[in-house]
Amino acid sequence: MKKILLTLIMFFALTTAHAQFINSFGAMVGVTYARQKWWINDTTDNTLLAEEKHKYLLRYNGCLFIEFFQHNVFRWRTEFQYNQKGTKLDTANYKLKQNYICWNNFLIIRFPETYWGTPYLLGGPRVEYLHKDNFGDFEKLHFSWSAGLGWEFITFGQLKPIAELHYNPDINPAYKQGPLTIKNRVWELRAGVKFVMASKKDCPAAH
Repeated sequence: MKKILLTLIMFFALTTAHAQFINSFGAMVGVTYARQKWWINDTTDNTLLAEEKHKYLLRYNGCLFIEFFQHNVFRWRTEFQYNQKGTKLDTANYKLKQNYICWNNFLIIRFPETYWGTPYLLGGPRVEYLHKDNFGDFEKLHFSWSAGLGWEFITFGQLKPIAELHYNPDINPAYKQGPLTIKNRVWELRAGVKFVMASKKDCPAAH
């Protein structure tokens, strides 16, 4: 964990040194509505024997992020996220829990500002490192993707409240052992704030 924190500090220090490319930075917390899809295959000929969608499990997430570029429509966000996933099995009400440290990268497409704020779409890949697992033998590293919509609320200062809804399914299996293959299917609802850097056009002219 100390190495992870040191890496995050170094990352933010380096990006701050290139502040002309930074639009904003911030933090979000939210709930993760997670479940898993299981495939059970015959190990001899890989024939699908069963396909199961298990129950949703309510968990939590949080992230730190930086948005790049001062463009009115297109932005790029990179974020470090701690995300709790898992599922609830139909039998015995057993809860599978996996916690991930994620590096997410999203393209953001912003729409024209309205009276209440600015809507936007965002999507891109995630790299997920398994931090905790109560089941055993889940992959230490796997990939997922994310698509979502967000809202940036209007304020008079540089601190902007934001809210987002994401859908986050796995690309490759989070678990693959013997006949069993597992992929996560996750919804995330997030809220937080971001601090918008002052651009050159916002600075007062010299007289």
